[in-house]
Amino acid sequence: MIADDSKVVRVKTNRLLVNNQFQVAMAEDGLDAMKQIAERMPDVLITDVEMPGMNGFELTRHLRQNPLTAHIPVIMISAEETYQLKAAEAGVDVLLGKPYSDAVMLDHIERFMREGRA
Repeated sequence: MIADDSKVVRVKTNRLLVNNQFQVAMAEDGLDAMKQIAERMPDVLITDVEMPGMNGFELTRHLRQNPLTAHIPVIMISAEETYQLKAAEAGVDVLLGKPYSDAVMLDHIERFMREGRA
């Protein structure tokens, strides 16, 4: 699942994942992501930090607090590199700085698909 309020980012990331044989769900913000996750559990969540309604940190904390969703690996995308500590405290598994390479994103997703959260 991709949770990002930027349509451009959702479309770009969706294209990358679909072209690499992944099924993708897209959410416009954290609240939309929570609603969709309740209906269909994703294998991995890719989220932005800054989103209206519920930001990426709040979304991750909600996932970690629920035993049904605590296992979902979270990859957070941010242009702000000072978020490392805050991301770790929220339970984010990987914080990728913008810009990031498609290969790095795919490597993380493939590792999570094989091994789950460490």
